Amino acid sequence: MLKEKLLSFSEENKLTYNPSFFRIYNSAEKAALENLLSEGKVSFVHDEIYSQLQELIKSQNPSVRIKNDEYRERIANHLNRQEIEEYGVWVYYPWSRRLVHLLDEEEFVPVRTNRNQFKITKQEQELLKGKKIGIVGLSVGQSIALTIAMERICGELRLADFDVAELSNLNRLRTGLHNMGTNKTIIAAREIMEIDPFIKIKLFHEGLHKQNMDEFFSHDGKLDLFIEVCDGIDIKIESRFKARELNIPVVMDTNDRGMLDVERFDLEPDRPILHGLADGLDPSNIKDLSNEDKIPYILKMVGAETISTRLKASMMEVEQSINTWPQLASSVVLGGALTTDVCRRILLDQFHESGRYYVDMDELVKDKDGGETSQFPESYISPPELSAEEMLQALKDFDTASEPVILANDKITEIVKAAMMAPSGGNAQPWKFVYTDKGLFIFHDVHFSWSLLDFNHLGSYVAIGAAVENIMIKAAAMGLNVSNNFLPVTNNSKIVAHLRFSHTESPDLKKHLERGLEIRVTNRSLSVRETLPRDFYNKIQSAVRSYKGAELLIIEEDSTMKKLGELLAKAEMLRIIHPRGHYDTFTNELRWTPEEINGKRDGLDVYTLGASNSELAALKIAGDTKAITFLRQIKGGNAFTRSVNKSVASSSALGIVMMPEYSELDFLQGGSVVERIWIEANLAGVSFQPISQLVFMLARLNHGEEETDELYNEEVRKLGEELHALIPKLLHAQPVFIFRLSKAGEPALRSLRRSVESSFIYHV
Repeated sequence: MLKEKLLSFSEENKLTYNPSFFRIYNSAEKAALENLLSEGKVSFVHDEIYSQLQELIKSQNPSVRIKNDEYRERIANHLNRQEIEEYGVWVYYPWSRRLVHLLDEEEFVPVRTNRNQFKITKQEQELLKGKKIGIVGLSVGQSIALTIAMERICGELRLADFDVAELSNLNRLRTGLHNMGTNKTIIAAREIMEIDPFIKIKLFHEGLHKQNMDEFFSHDGKLDLFIEVCDGIDIKIESRFKARELNIPVVMDTNDRGMLDVERFDLEPDRPILHGLADGLDPSNIKDLSNEDKIPYILKMVGAETISTRLKASMMEVEQSINTWPQLASSVVLGGALTTDVCRRILLDQFHESGRYYVDMDELVKDKDGGETSQFPESYISPPELSAEEMLQALKDFDTASEPVILANDKITEIVKAAMMAPSGGNAQPWKFVYTDKGLFIFHDVHFSWSLLDFNHLGSYVAIGAAVENIMIKAAAMGLNVSNNFLPVTNNSKIVAHLRFSHTESPDLKKHLERGLEIRVTNRSLSVRETLPRDFYNKIQSAVRSYKGAELLIIEEDSTMKKLGELLAKAEMLRIIHPRGHYDTFTNELRWTPEEINGKRDGLDVYTLGASNSELAALKIAGDTKAITFLRQIKGGNAFTRSVNKSVASSSALGIVMMPEYSELDFLQGGSVVERIWIEANLAGVSFQPISQLVFMLARLNHGEEETDELYNEEVRKLGEELHALIPKLLHAQPVFIFRLSKAGEPALRSLRRSVESSFIYHV
């Protein structure tokens, strides 16, 4: 029985926000109050009417020093024989069962706003009393609504939010624990009514939506100003269209870096929504997006480049280690102050601009000597590009006989073009080609491949090995045999391969692969997992056996693929959050604009990555070095594992190319094997994507100097141990490349290549 009574009161209490007024000089209202008291509905009585009358008299006589003993007579004269308990109004708050004795509205408002003068004049206060303000979103909006009410810059507030208060809201929502489960609209309204019961409030408990938008903006008088601080992207856009239609100014606080957005649709009726940043967004398509999927749109609207470091880091952790983007009470309260100040000046015709404004406390209040430098260590900067003079000088003393057959410029250029179609890590294209009467020489130009992953040039050697494979195939199609010598000069590792050509009537059997040179491509697109036919695997295994010492391990079993995918995904994450790996990725590798892509013709066009909009957005904000540094500090970054995990989950199989031992030669020869598998796969309509970061991380850890970052070393060491436990065969062979196979169709975009002229010298 008690439980039922408690629950009944609780549910009723959740919906109440209007106080009751009793002016007991009126006999009917006096009887109603007496009835309320007799029913035991009042738990607390607050009667400070005498002190309010003191303040009233003081405010009416600011130039007079009234002594304490003079107030009684002045108050008696003011009451004019009326009993003090009947003066003013008794206000009952049913949600707290409090009864409060107040001055009535015509005296209450001037006294309560007395300390506004002359920052707000009496005339301005009177003007503001007639204004109507609408607010949608009452997490950040609650602070704004309360500040507006305290400052009393309007006479009517319309508040919209569909949500209820939860415990996690109380980091920024000013309310007590007893209000958990209560509508945010109700909470805000009660707070305001307890400050000023004479402000008119209209609540929209279902939030703002198409069906109630006209009522919110126009019913009982059009809004004078609209404040938008909601999470719903569709409502952000639709409400602005409505505000623009009605010539209502819009103010938005973003709760980050004190950013305030102002759109003066009252003065600029044709102004683009959100300064043009919402162009192309369809509210109907974005309404039901997850928090993660909202991020690209939010970043577009608030500006990915201008949000704070910690918000960038937080957005990369949304739906990873946190549910949604963070909001702090200090920022919310600051937003309440900034928004109220700007709104007051708009309503009083004192401010007329549209724009985006910042009151960034981190920038305004900071250590004078504490600047973090964005200077990158010199060790990150690549050596100068190899010049033609350097390469020709290196070949002067190359001791070998001249070629019996000298290829014409156009013929060898065709062969070099084929070589340059080979894949390379990050599309670095770490090669230069020189043709002389002694043959074709391939140089490794470290300028293009200088990176964390290219330890001991192993990644570049795989790429150059692949280029040599392309040369073999193209030469065979042209009726030429090729002899190749890797690392022909003992004391000059820049000269990686020396190839000699001769005419033959029985060229290499690789001639049939020529068609694959043009169609070979990295395909990162996702697809439905599909089992590949046995004869395909048999064919590529047969091809691999033609390379001395090479071995191909194909993994199709679900649990092994999943576990290996998790290791590869973790490696990708470690590379991105490693300071050097981050620099390599975002400074040297990724290309974001058509100008960059077409101008440099190397690196990775981000739109070839097969990433979703939310993943691209995360990648964009991940370019902030400070955000990544903070992410490392909190041991975050799991968002960067998602792409690889999703890719593996959609794959038909994973493959590992292995060579007998760890050596430069084995990585070069392994590169030729990789290219052969890749071409065979693409010719068979099978998609191929490298996922080899872990190979080169482990090579650095096991065969080079450890990184100074012990956390990174430990994580890579763990990955190596887990890899060998998962695939024991790798304890006795050297992995040189890991890739995934799928049936993903034709990719929409391909990576570009630098011009032949920039990479090839014909010097005969």
